[in-house]
Parts: sequence; structure tokens; C-alpha cells
Amino acid sequence: MRIVLKIGSKFLPFMVEWYSRMLAFFSTRSVTSNSISIINTQDQGGGAAKIAYTVAEYSSYKEQISFFVHEKKRNNTGIIQLPPVSNSKWQLRLDEMERLGSWLDIAKIAPLKLLKDPFFQKSSIVHLHNLHGYYFSYAILPALMRKRKVIWTLHDEQLLTGHCSCTLNCTNWTNGCGDCPHLETYPAIKTDSTQALLAYKKRWLKKINPLIVCPSHWLSNRVKIAFPFLKQIHVIPNGVDTDLYIPTDDKKKLRAKLNLPIDAFLILFAAELSTSNPFKGGNILNEIVVDGFQDSTFVVTIGGKTKKQSDHHLPYGYINNELEMSNLFAASDLMIYPTQADNLPLVVLEAMSCGLPVVASKVGGIPEIIDDEINGFLIDNYHHKIDFQDVILKYKSYSEEEKTKISSNARLTIEKYFSKTEMINLYDELYLTCLS
Repeated sequence: MRIVLKIGSKFLPFMVEWYSRMLAFFSTRSVTSNSISIINTQDQGGGAAKIAYTVAEYSSYKEQISFFVHEKKRNNTGIIQLPPVSNSKWQLRLDEMERLGSWLDIAKIAPLKLLKDPFFQKSSIVHLHNLHGYYFSYAILPALMRKRKVIWTLHDEQLLTGHCSCTLNCTNWTNGCGDCPHLETYPAIKTDSTQALLAYKKRWLKKINPLIVCPSHWLSNRVKIAFPFLKQIHVIPNGVDTDLYIPTDDKKKLRAKLNLPIDAFLILFAAELSTSNPFKGGNILNEIVVDGFQDSTFVVTIGGKTKKQSDHHLPYGYINNELEMSNLFAASDLMIYPTQADNLPLVVLEAMSCGLPVVASKVGGIPEIIDDEINGFLIDNYHHKIDFQDVILKYKSYSEEEKTKISSNARLTIEKYFSKTEMINLYDELYLTCLS
């Protein structure tokens, strides 16, 4: 049996694609012209989930939208959980072939059951978000999307590469991948099959011919380099709720409510896994926290179980309540974001919407948000702590009038370019175009 599986592993992508096409051929399909299916890994937790949920919940097409997720976290009957990955002998053998061939996201065929879902069957538009997360096979895309219009919003670089969700400083993706220097990068693979994986992605993308949406021009330009055959690429920036993420006119009152030092200078850092996240500059933040501050400056860290590392460190855990997060932004004086790889991070947009200036790495789409020394600060040399520390000291020396000006500019930037309302309007225009 192992020999059979080893041989089968070489042809796994074609086997899954053929099988899915047979199922699709014999499935019933009753398309409703204004029906839309949205698919994402989850409905809560991370920027992609927040954007996908916001579009599903606030679009003017809400009544025609079905929102499918692999992990359902919200108590919302309008969100449909995708069929879980099966433990059948057939699925386990596919998983073994995937492991033997060092494939990624090829063997997970449970979403094929969407072909029998009454909501999905009638969808004329499928709006994809994140598919990576070990639940969805790229090989089933041609079958699932057969005769449907596909919109695909990219939240990171995973589609552009053999496996990496972010390329860091690697340029191999521009030449078809291979010789991968970051096999451990999420989603990780054990042996280098990146060239074949990216080649198959291109094959399936040509078949479904999706309309690509990028939150930043930075990512849009990279898509054009990776997939010159894709002709429909739109930029729709991420948007935040400017009625929820708002500045405060009384920081002291808000700090008392949050049990924060009343008269301190508060620097905030927020990221998944907090200071343990290397992609968000957790190591740099750790060094800054350990260095400590001699005056009444405190660093508030959010997003993970981080131990207190100095008397001036105030670690928080995960915060799922958006109002509490908004209050923390509004109560702080400066946000530090030494990310090493990013697209158009919601956490930066949300902070600025609260009037909180951000000192961030000049990477990805962040320069499309922050205008250096106007509404925040950009760091060119973002691999080291020193420039971040220098900007913190510089900002602390500003007069109250100068600080207020930068804070006001941050808020105005979000209101003008990155509001939830503007984002929803742009997606609705896109839906209308596809339905016409």
C-alpha cells in the first residue's frame, strides 16, 4: 500500500482535480443572478476574517450573501461552517500522499461538499478571501468555480508563492519559486516543492480567471509580476469602523477606567502572539521593553500571553472586544509597529482612527497609510531597535500642539481614505459590475 501511495503522491494534484471535476459535472446547479458566496478561513480573529465578515455583514447585497468559514467563532446564524476535514480512509490516504509528495493544501477536499449546498449552488459569484489554513485544496477550485465569476481578495502574499504567506526579502517567487530559503515560514513545508506548487497555482488560476482585489498598491504590483496573465486587478483598501474607533477627549478618565497609569507616556504594541511574533517585530519590541525607560514611560503589549519583562512593561492578553481595543488605542500616546512583513494592516488603521500616531516599519503597504512626520512615522532601517527608540524620544519632545496636529492628521487620513463605508461602497460597486 505504501508503494501505491508513494506513486500516487506524484500525481495527487491531477487526481484531486479530476475527482472534483467529476463531482461538479454530476452536481445540480441553480444559479440566482444576484447570489454571492464568501469563503474565508474563519469569521473572527485576524484582519482577513474581520474584512470578510464586514463585507458579508454590511454590504447592500447582504440578503444575497452566504458566508462560509472553516472555523465558525461568532454566534451568527448567517455564517455557515464548511464541512470539516474528514477522517475517512479515503481522506487519510490523500493526506498521506500529500505528506509523501510534500504538497500543501492539495489533499483537503471536504469543501467539495459545497457542490451540494443549496446556498452555494445558486451563487453566481464566489468571493474568496484566505484559503490557506489546512482546510482547502487549490486543486478543487476549477470544479467549484465552474461557470461562476470569482473575486479573490488577497490579505497576504501566499497566493503568489509556493507556500509562504510573506516573502520577506526573498525574490524567488518572481521566477517561479524553488530553492526556498524559508521552508519554516507559515504555512510550513518539510521539503522544497515550492516550484511545483506555484506552477499548479498558476494552472488553476488560469482556469478560474479570478478578479483579484488587493488592499494595497504594493500587493497589486506584486500580483502583476507574479501573474501577468491576470488582467482584472483592483485595489480596495481595508476599511475600519470610524464610529467605533474614535479618539477620546479625556485620556485620564479613560486610563482610570482601564487601570492604566494616569500621567505616564504610554506606548502601545499589538500583534497576534504579541512579542513572540517575529514577523511583527516581536524581537525588536522585546529589546525595547527589556531596555526599559528611566522616566514615566510604559509599553503596553497586546495579543498574547507575554510575561512582564520590566517595571515599565504592561502586558495584556488577547482582546476580542473591539470597544476595549478602541479604548486602549485612544488612551495611548504612541503606537510602535516594527513589523518585518505586512500588507495594509488593520491594526495600524484602527489605531490611527483613534487619533493614535504610529511609528511603523516602511514595508509593504504601510507607506500608503503613513505620511512620515505628518500623520505618523516611517522607519527605513526597521530591522533594528535604535531608529524606533530615536523616533519615540523625538516624538516625546514635541510640544502638545505638535502632537495634537499629528494625532488629528492620523484621524483625518482614516476618515478620508480608509473608512468601512468607503470599503463597502467599493465592494458593492464591484459586485454590481460582476452581476451586470
